[in-house]
Amino acid sequence: MKTLLSVYLLLFSSLLIAAGTQVELVKVEDADTLVVKLDGREDRIQLLGMDAPEDTQNPKLKVDMARTGLTAGELLPLGHEATEYLRALVKPGDMLLLSGDLKKRDRYGRIGAEVTMTNGLSINTTLVAAGYARPLKPETLPQELRSRLQQAWLQAREQKLGLWASQPAAFQAWVKAQK
Repeated sequence: MKTLLSVYLLLFSSLLIAAGTQVELVKVEDADTLVVKLDGREDRIQLLGMDAPEDTQNPKLKVDMARTGLTAGELLPLGHEATEYLRALVKPGDMLLLSGDLKKRDRYGRIGAEVTMTNGLSINTTLVAAGYARPLKPETLPQELRSRLQQAWLQAREQKLGLWASQPAAFQAWVKAQK
């Protein structure tokens, strides 16, 4: 019960009151990328400040395989589980709020943003707090977001939530291999 209470307190501490840009979810692409309707067209959104394991064969998976020494068969289930968690959290048609620099794109053409559900919970923080993603530490992230993600990460790891519970060895290897 104490564990559950800690997770809820952390999640509710991540409520965002700041105004954002409202968008409609088209689909969950993977555990850290959403496709939304923004300004009348579909755009890919990278969940800012966090990373989740890959769920498809792609160049990043090959890098992860080389860094971890694990096979695709060992790594892909991590990404599948994380993606399914996100798909259970949000559904196509859901209205979401984006916060961040919506003009800036990453090398894959995605917009980096903190994404908030209509109940006020940050999807970014929720995925990390539930143990399905890890925080990134770029100096360019807002300090408040960085701190919140780091706190969520420590609690998820300590309480063995999400991938820490279901696939701890593979998840630990993936986490250690990230730069």
